Amino acid sequence: MRTVALFALLVAFAWAHAQPYPNRPVRLVIAAAPGGSTDVLGRVFAQRLAERTGQPFVPENRGGGGGALAAEFVAKAPADGYTILMSNDQLVISAAAGEKVPYEPFKDFAPIAVVARGPVVLGVHPAFPAKSVADLVALARANPGKYAFSSCGNGTVLHLAGELLNLQARIDLVHVPYRGCAPAMADAVSGQVPIFFTVLGNAAAFERNGKVRLLGVATSQRIASHPDLPTIAESGFPGYDAYPWFGMLAPAGTPHEIVQRLAAEIMAAVPVREVSERIRGFSLEPTPLGPEALAELMKSDYDKWQRVVREANIKLE
Repeated sequence: MRTVALFALLVAFAWAHAQPYPNRPVRLVIAAAPGGSTDVLGRVFAQRLAERTGQPFVPENRGGGGGALAAEFVAKAPADGYTILMSNDQLVISAAAGEKVPYEPFKDFAPIAVVARGPVVLGVHPAFPAKSVADLVALARANPGKYAFSSCGNGTVLHLAGELLNLQARIDLVHVPYRGCAPAMADAVSGQVPIFFTVLGNAAAFERNGKVRLLGVATSQRIASHPDLPTIAESGFPGYDAYPWFGMLAPAGTPHEIVQRLAAEIMAAVPVREVSERIRGFSLEPTPLGPEALAELMKSDYDKWQRVVREANIKLE
């Protein structure tokens, strides 16, 4: 009797593993605390993937360390497709900036897909005299070290976007880091630090109310939501680009067919109206890109920000 029960158990186990992926719940580890863009996107796509595959995709927030805690957890998880990571460009930036992170972005992960990108904007308090990027650069060149810009924190894409402008424009804006975007924007709105780099979503409401003025967007092309806002690149600095991404990755070694299945489902979901509208509702741009494109984006980000950190002699200790 015991032999029959054991045989039945083995048959059931083999049958389950023979079923197409996924055949049980998938853990979606979100590299952020609840409430931010990474978290919201993770939950949107967890729901869509569950609907598309018929299996639960269970969101699990693991904030801390700029996403490093979540990344380490997923990097060490079994490479079977049942633990995946929702992260953003900080995964690469932290490593490029020389921070001690408990993972290797190119060896420990299999890129799956990008779902959205978040435009970074350069803005000022309305009382600040610059009306354009060219005006700001002219003021900074005439007064080296006089003006400061705020960001949401040291070693973020917002910090490095300012340092990239310093390098390309040959100016000396002083970086003032904040512990989070809310206090950074509060001081920008009050005029305490009148120049800022932030993601569009943080500044959109203040811009609509006339409390800040946007000078440029750090993308290679103008964005659909602000077609009259010039890019920093077209404002005299060709090639200027600081454009965060949000996407999913799996542990390295995850079978190719599983990565491709997930990528296909994710990219099919991005253009769906209710999904794309949710993405735009957070001032993000829907951007369905597959594994190869995400891998290339990670590599180009790493090379660019490593160069900026080196040339600007940035110390993040």
